[in-house]
This record gives sequence, structure tokens and C-alpha cells, in this order.
Amino acid sequence: LGLRYDYTAIVGQSPAMRKVLALLDRVVGTDISVLLQGESGTGKELLARAIHYNGPRGDGRFVAVNCAAIPPDLIEAELFGHEQGAYTGADEAAPGLLEVADQGTLLLDEVGEMPTAVQSKVLRVLEHGELRRLGSTETIKITTRVLAASNRDLRELVKKGTFREDLFFRLNGVTCHIPPLRERIEDLPSLFDHFLDSYCADKEIERPVVDPEVIDRLQAYPWPGNVRELRNEVERLMTLQRGVISPDLLSMPVYSGDPDAAPPASLPEGGLKELVETLERRMILDTLRRTEGNKTRAAALLGLSRLGLRKKIERYGMSD
Repeated sequence: LGLRYDYTAIVGQSPAMRKVLALLDRVVGTDISVLLQGESGTGKELLARAIHYNGPRGDGRFVAVNCAAIPPDLIEAELFGHEQGAYTGADEAAPGLLEVADQGTLLLDEVGEMPTAVQSKVLRVLEHGELRRLGSTETIKITTRVLAASNRDLRELVKKGTFREDLFFRLNGVTCHIPPLRERIEDLPSLFDHFLDSYCADKEIERPVVDPEVIDRLQAYPWPGNVRELRNEVERLMTLQRGVISPDLLSMPVYSGDPDAAPPASLPEGGLKELVETLERRMILDTLRRTEGNKTRAAALLGLSRLGLRKKIERYGMSD
């Protein structure tokens, strides 16, 4: 791709991902702040690691903290550390993550969830390169590179008054928008192979045969959970497979192409016959959409003759 640094840990050759890597390649060797924006599960931490390990701080520590996962009353101590007796339960002094990551990189994941009272203190660290532990009057100098990531629009949070504008501008030296999986669906086969091979290597098992229809159905699904959801689906398939990964092993949402689909808790009034017909009708419609109305290809994907597919279309009253 004509890039200066190594991004082999990042799977994807789509135009959308090429654009992301080209941008990262320009900022890796600098200390400019980078804001990684993207939906949950798109790989923001993976890209933050690429910035760290390719950059001049690659020999230092990479530390990631999820601001949404820490209770608001504890996040200040988590980031800045504390001295002994600073608060109830502080039996001994401890450094915060900003200090732990000195000479390295700290990723503030889901930074939009950080309490406003803590935001001002983080801003001071970014502007002056110094901090004070809770319960201390001593100033500690640090040179931590701070990256930020969020699945929310920080500009909107600034307008609502829940995120400091000055901190936003300090974190937003360069904004990198990470595309959701549905916008780089051509990367899915490579990602699928990557997760499959990683699972097999980790468990020291032989790679199973993959039915081509499985990839077709994976690419027809919108993936609201993005790459993380795909990885979980691969792990599920590997748990269920017996030498072959076939379409029937896919989870109901992925198989049907509908994120809201779920196995029925009970049979409908028409019993099993109605349930089967409903599923068959849905699968025919889904396949016709994917083939853009090409009945010959749809019939092949469904394991039917063209005549058989036409009869089912007529039976269910589907118009062209």
C-alpha cells in the first residue's frame, strides 16, 4: 500500500481501510493527539495499538482504559493515582494509569463518558505534562501520549454541555473515522479467514471446510456489532462444527440477514408447517434481494431448480 509502517495486525484491503491506514501513517511518527471515532466493535483499540507500537514510544507501555466501565467516583483515582489514606480503602499509595503509561501511550476509550469534573484535570495534564495524585501536593512530570476513542459524536456532546470544548479541541488534533464493517464488507472474507485461522492455531485443531454459502450469508448481514460480532460468530461456528462449517450452523440473525431475528419461543398457531413456510418465504426474499432478482442464481443458492423457485414464488404470492 506504499505505507511506511507495519500494519499487519490490521486485516483489510478495502478502499475505506486503505484511507484509514494512509491517515495513520502520517501521524504515527508524531506526538499529535488522535481521536478515533467509530461504532462499537470497529477496532478502535487495535488501531490505537498500531499508532503506539509503530511510533517512537513503541518500547514504552500501551495502556487502555474504558471510561464507560469505571464508576464515576473512581475514575479520577484510576487515572491519577492516590496516596495512602487519600480516601477510605486507600491503604497504600498507587500510581494512576496516566503515570503508569509514562514514556508510552494511554488510550482513553469511550472518552465521552468521562465525568466533566475529571475532564478539566485531564486537560491540565495534556497542556502541562504534570499531575498530582489524590491526597498529594507533589507534582509529577509525565510525557504520556494520550489517544482518545469514542463511539459517540463528541461535537454533539460539546453542544449538549456534557463534554468540555477545550478538551475536545485538545484531543482532536487529528480525527480518524473508522468505518463500520457494513461499509467495508469486501474485507469480510479476509477477516473471517483471519479469525478462523487464529482460532484453529490457538486450539491446535485442523481448519474445517467452509461451505461457500456461509460467506454469502455473512456478507448479506449488516453486522451492527461490527468486527467484534463477526469474531464471536466465528467462535460460535467453530464450537458447533464437526469438520464442516455449513449455513445451518449460523446464528438465526446472521442466517436470516435480520439482526432482530430470534428463534421463536413457541410455535405459531399454524404449527410447524406455518413456521417452516414463514422461514422459507423469508429466505427466498432474502436470496432474491442479494442476487438483485436473478432467479437462476437465487435458485442455485437455495438448492432449487429455476422452475422449483418459480413455483414457490407463485405459491407464496410474491410478485416480481
